[in-house]
Amino acid sequence: MNEQPPRQEKIPKSIKVYWGTGALGANIVLASIAGLGMFYMTNILNIEPFIAGLLLSVTKLFDVVTDPLVGLWSDRTKTNIGRRRPFLLPGAILSALTLIMFFTTPDFDNHNFVIAYIFFTLIIYTVGYTIFNVPYMSMPAEMTNGYHERSSIHAYRIVFVTIGGLVTGSIAPWFLEELGKEDASSYAILGIAGGIIVLVSMSITFFGTRKAKFTHSTGIRTNPLIEFKAVAANKHFLRLICVKIAQLLGVAVSGPAMFYFLLNTLQLDLKIQSYFFAVITVSALIAAPLFVKLSKKIGKSQSYMLSASIFVVYALSWTFAQPGESLTLILLRGVMVGVVSTGNVMLAMSMLTDTIEYDVKKTGERREGAYTSIYSLVEKATFSLGPLILGAALSYAGFDQSVPIEQAQNPAVRQALLLSMAYLPAALSIISIFILAGFKLDEKMLSEVTKSARNK
Repeated sequence: MNEQPPRQEKIPKSIKVYWGTGALGANIVLASIAGLGMFYMTNILNIEPFIAGLLLSVTKLFDVVTDPLVGLWSDRTKTNIGRRRPFLLPGAILSALTLIMFFTTPDFDNHNFVIAYIFFTLIIYTVGYTIFNVPYMSMPAEMTNGYHERSSIHAYRIVFVTIGGLVTGSIAPWFLEELGKEDASSYAILGIAGGIIVLVSMSITFFGTRKAKFTHSTGIRTNPLIEFKAVAANKHFLRLICVKIAQLLGVAVSGPAMFYFLLNTLQLDLKIQSYFFAVITVSALIAAPLFVKLSKKIGKSQSYMLSASIFVVYALSWTFAQPGESLTLILLRGVMVGVVSTGNVMLAMSMLTDTIEYDVKKTGERREGAYTSIYSLVEKATFSLGPLILGAALSYAGFDQSVPIEQAQNPAVRQALLLSMAYLPAALSIISIFILAGFKLDEKMLSEVTKSARNK
């Protein structure tokens, strides 16, 4: 008699929505600090570009300690509400608080106090984001054993990630243009409003997932080094991590450069970015269910490579952009970004939960927190390097902070911005495609591993 495969567990749509809502707040915090933060520090707080990038980078070194600790802590937590949910509410409060603190920096008489305040705020930000995000991203691996159901839940997450991108990339620039992009009070208003949204959205995830399935700790207290050694032995996870390092670094470099590129190089106002991100939002929402269907038809890694290939074309297209670039061409790029961001994020997270499932079937141990802590560490490390690379490039090119924001600077500054907007992102995405070509963990392999585990 043929053995029946295990029943594919379905996640209720309500839980998918409640869980996905947390990504709205997480993305607002991450995108605000990583994207708008650099511009805010250099043009409002008058911090030299390299120093601003260094602040964002150095504070992320704290994650080398906090991410693995929170991951292992959540793996070993035992409560009647699960291993992950107890972390969500404290993480939500800290994340909201630091967003408000960052964009309401006091006007100190001593400039060094400004730098010290930003450094302290960014440290709290890294802790708060870790406390929420590492357990949060561990939850889908516990909710279901369904190979395609994991893509489905991350498609819901993409919807809220996209809305978060709309808030930070479209609505925020529009208000800055209206309120005054050189006025510190404009950023304070946005910081407070953003903090409220972050707190509400992350809290919804905490309260709304109370009926979500969760797993229990095995009770084994192994040495953390042994835990991470076991994770490192998962070749599928390591390949996926290498893909994400390449891709996320490209995104992290280009994100904070967008403000500078639109204003200084293309000499357009921030409302253009509002239109750009509005188009991203619409195209991303359309692309999410399409990528779920596409991954079922041709496979997750193949769909992922297609998405990465589109990003190469998008990134290189900026090399042809000139002052006064037509709105049509900018919006076409927005469509491409919407499709790419959906494919890259949704498929990567679905494949991450597949690698975790593979480890569970092979070893019998549940290490979701260890896996997602490393994944989160990579995410935050690359997003910290992006502003550092941009800041170093701008400083080397002779970026002049005394020049009005809308006024074009010397040709070297254009090339420094293109390095961040086009050259590096395209090259890194090509590298990620080659790495992805060797990713072999698919539904068939997972099914075989599951069958082998049952026969032991």
